[in-house]
Amino acid sequence: MSAVSTNRVRKWVTVIMLVIFVTSLVGWFVQRDKLPGAIRVSTGEVGGLYYRVGTAIEESLQRRTNRRVAIKMSHGSEMNIERVAKREAELGIMQGGLIPSDDLSIVSPLFPEYVFVIVRKTSNIDTMSDLSGKAVALGKDGSGSRNSALVVLKHYGIRGDELEQNRKHFTALMDNGSTLDAAIVTGGIAHSDIQSLLTTHEFNLLPIHSAPGIELLDPFLRSAQIPRGLFAENPPVPATPIPTIATTAYLVARQDASDRLVEAALDSIHEENMRIRFPTLIPREEASTWVVTRMHPSAQRYFNPSDDIGQFVSVMQSLVATKELLFAMGAGIYLMWVRWRRLKEDESDELLSRQKEHLDEFLEKTLEIERAQMETEDPIQLRAYLDQVTRIKLKALHEFTEEELRGDQSFTIFLDQCRSIITKIQMKILWQITDQSSGRH
Repeated sequence: MSAVSTNRVRKWVTVIMLVIFVTSLVGWFVQRDKLPGAIRVSTGEVGGLYYRVGTAIEESLQRRTNRRVAIKMSHGSEMNIERVAKREAELGIMQGGLIPSDDLSIVSPLFPEYVFVIVRKTSNIDTMSDLSGKAVALGKDGSGSRNSALVVLKHYGIRGDELEQNRKHFTALMDNGSTLDAAIVTGGIAHSDIQSLLTTHEFNLLPIHSAPGIELLDPFLRSAQIPRGLFAENPPVPATPIPTIATTAYLVARQDASDRLVEAALDSIHEENMRIRFPTLIPREEASTWVVTRMHPSAQRYFNPSDDIGQFVSVMQSLVATKELLFAMGAGIYLMWVRWRRLKEDESDELLSRQKEHLDEFLEKTLEIERAQMETEDPIQLRAYLDQVTRIKLKALHEFTEEELRGDQSFTIFLDQCRSIITKIQMKILWQITDQSSGRH
């Protein structure tokens, strides 16, 4: 008998399929879309607009994910980006112009942020060029505000290191004894510190007349206008519309962030009437026009629900990534099937061979009975031989089930042999009975 049987092959196939199933199940469990145990949102300085927006989505995000949400203050966009990239935060708020790393993507644009060039009325600064050599606060290193300020100053040929006190926060303008002449700060119009500063009526807003030119040179910046009387009236602040530059605040996450997390964050921003608290929040239907870099796939689907191309491409990429595995599995299944068929044929041949050997044994027994019946005339002994032949024939018919064997010439010879012996014995018994009857008469 073959060392490997079809039953064993079936067991192997069963085990292999079970292993594939368990492996797939474990892979799904490990790679399934999981929410983090806690959600950390890196925002900005306490009281700032970034921090206020973070706390505004905190309750909704916690309710939608059933996870604890922690709002983390930070010193600027670069810190937020670094935290998200290093998995020290799941979400972060950053200012446009600080290009996210390859690991990060945009979840949603939040609101436009305007570049405010605030000058003390007593400083005799009337144009952007007049800032050169003055004491101008640009913000801390790593802040988005400082980054925007340096971009604008570069357009006017002014370097940040030639300005005194350039690393101070713009609120230092209100410190007693402050010698700051001006500050360049980027923020939303709802920034409470900017409002507090300008409503003192001690400062002017300087226009950035070259805003359209700067817009053409930087994809994250666009020309904008601060309307008359935005911050105060009687007298109005500003007194006239002020041309300036605007950028965008974004909520960012890692590119591999959970789809459920991103969707919950988007719903917390766009489904909770946040525009009542933050009137400049960018509406959902306009969001995609404010993004000039990569969006998270879930955000792309959220803002463009009718765009199925991205999903189709994703499916095709998945198919390409798994084609080798599918081919290997198909080849393995085919080889197993070929091997099983070959084993089945070998087993069938072996069974047929064994049955032929067994048939030869039956045939030999019938020959022995035939030789024995030739040497006796006793009806009782002849009936015993007749019973033996009949039993051998019935046993053979019961045991030999293979169609190939039943159609084989050896089986036909065996049946003919049985039939011949039975006929001979029956005739001898009949002759003996007839002869004995004649003798009595």
